[in-house]
Amino acid sequence: MADEAKIQQYVLLAKGARGRAIVDLITKATSEPGLFGFGELLAVPSVQEIKSGEHAAHFNLLQLFAYGTCEDYKGSAGSLPPLNPQQQLKLKQLTVVSLALKVKVISYAQLQAVLGIPTVRELEDFIITECCYTSVIKGKLDQRASCLLIHDAIGRDVRPEQLAELEAGLAAWTSTAEALLGALEQRMAFAASEAEAAARKKEAVEAAAEEMKKNLKAELDLARTGDMYLDDAYMDMEDERMDRLGGGGGHAPVHHGGPGDRAERTDRAAAGRPKRRLR
Repeated sequence: MADEAKIQQYVLLAKGARGRAIVDLITKATSEPGLFGFGELLAVPSVQEIKSGEHAAHFNLLQLFAYGTCEDYKGSAGSLPPLNPQQQLKLKQLTVVSLALKVKVISYAQLQAVLGIPTVRELEDFIITECCYTSVIKGKLDQRASCLLIHDAIGRDVRPEQLAELEAGLAAWTSTAEALLGALEQRMAFAASEAEAAARKKEAVEAAAEEMKKNLKAELDLARTGDMYLDDAYMDMEDERMDRLGGGGGHAPVHHGGPGDRAERTDRAAAGRPKRRLR
């Protein structure tokens, strides 16, 4: 059963109880395995009624489990009820949680002092079995450095006088988060702008490359056409020369024939003339 469901059961029972029945509920709640939050039970009017009078010690005990540690109990043991084994175990667990919420590295020596555990072996067994396996904290033991490394921990009840401090901390966190969000938005806008500029540049380069291809193709086509004109002119000159030679020797003048004659002349001209090189 979840912690919230457990405490709600005790809250419902407390609303209809008075006096000694409230004391019994407090004892059961503080002994309940897996229940580590007591603020809601502490706020029930019938529980507040025993703040003064013959049952005041049990009200103070409930406050201790909501906010305190083993050291707090030692300092007020004379005015508080004795703890049963389940309550002793839970108060030790809550003490580890309080330390874990303050620092991320806790030495074995400090844990042994506040928990009253004499040996390192007993301490390590307690941390593994009663804290890590029960998910009160998440962490690991560093046996070489003789310390507990904290990764995470459950929350504890907040004293009413700590609410202003908590609110200020949340406001500071919100301000930092908003500033970070603004910076991220600026970076995103810059990245989008750079991506758009890169896309435009790519399009311009591709367009220039395409234009260059077209111009090069046009130049090649023009060069091929020029070669054809040169071939025709050369063949005409060759015909005239042959005509002159033919006229001097009594031969019939050479005349321009059909496509077959032109092809023959072209082959003859190509065979007798070096090809034109493109620059």
